Amino acid sequence: MRLILFMTWDISLALWKEKGLLQREIKLYQALAQKGVDVTFFSWGGGEDREIAKTLLPEIKVVPIYDYIPFSKFKVLRAVYSLIAPFALRKYIRQADILKTNQIWGGWVAVIASILFRKPLIARCGFELYDFTCRQKHGALRRSFIWFISRVTYGMSNHICVASKEDKDFIIKNFGQKSKKISIHPNWIDTDFFSPQNIEKKENHILFVGRLSEQKNLPMLIDALKGSDFILDIVGCGELKQDLENLAKNNNVKVNFLGLLPNDELPNIYNSYPVFVLPSYYEGNPKTLLEAMACGVAVIGTDVSGISSVIKHEQNGLLSNLNPSDLRDAIDRLMADNTLRIKLGGAARKQITDNQTLDKLVSKELACYKIIRNEI
Repeated sequence: MRLILFMTWDISLALWKEKGLLQREIKLYQALAQKGVDVTFFSWGGGEDREIAKTLLPEIKVVPIYDYIPFSKFKVLRAVYSLIAPFALRKYIRQADILKTNQIWGGWVAVIASILFRKPLIARCGFELYDFTCRQKHGALRRSFIWFISRVTYGMSNHICVASKEDKDFIIKNFGQKSKKISIHPNWIDTDFFSPQNIEKKENHILFVGRLSEQKNLPMLIDALKGSDFILDIVGCGELKQDLENLAKNNNVKVNFLGLLPNDELPNIYNSYPVFVLPSYYEGNPKTLLEAMACGVAVIGTDVSGISSVIKHEQNGLLSNLNPSDLRDAIDRLMADNTLRIKLGGAARKQITDNQTLDKLVSKELACYKIIRNEI
């Protein structure tokens, strides 16, 4: 079995490494390689990616695309040049059994390769790009372009892999794809790495981990903490940091901005808090929530798409409506009841170990490849 993964357009191994994502992103494919899958990455990088591949990816072949096509500092020109990538990389594509996108963004390159060389295509999306684009209220031109790219990629694929039932339902409704063509492959968690630890909890501290963006709805969380003694610790960075600092100061809410932390520090971080809160407006299959649950932390999330499918209210966490009062009630309830925190945290851990480990995802991937090979 020879698989080519088309990395998300304009994303390289060097960028994954810079953002601390490299080890996590490659583990699935390292595991597949150990099961006999011959894996090749097409990365949107150059010489630096070759060096990273030599030291970190012994099981995976890496082909830096900009070794074969021109690179431009202008994004529009890079997008135009991407159209010739399948021609430039034809010697690799001809040898492949299956092509796969890492995300829908850039899926046009894999679609062209699939058509030219008659190779089956898996369209994978860790989050539904068109859904997110609409929710983020981008302009009509961008929404139309994303819809077109998504429609073509889904339509030309042999199989679609999504992270949640909500994404599957969205694709069926908005792109006319059949249910049997779509598999749900939720994000996996290293449950040995992200696991409960006997660490003393930070009294009165609440944890959030994620981007400081509008999607995460952090102003509502700060509003919910007004007049309390709770301290909010935020791990992450983003464009709203200054606004959030000002909001916290104006409302006399104690907030610590801890910035980005290395991935290997996160298990200790999660385990140091009694409660983790994710107050987002919407999500895909949020990794930080899953990581906190794997650590046995009691979690609170808003009752929205992507969170409500993970948290079962009063079974493995608490769900809150999208208003500060409800969120404050959920926080007060958990912070005051250690027995409930232990119960919900244990159930949260069990859900992840039962359903979202790397072994589970490897099995789903191999089953998907088998289906495609039986169809061609």
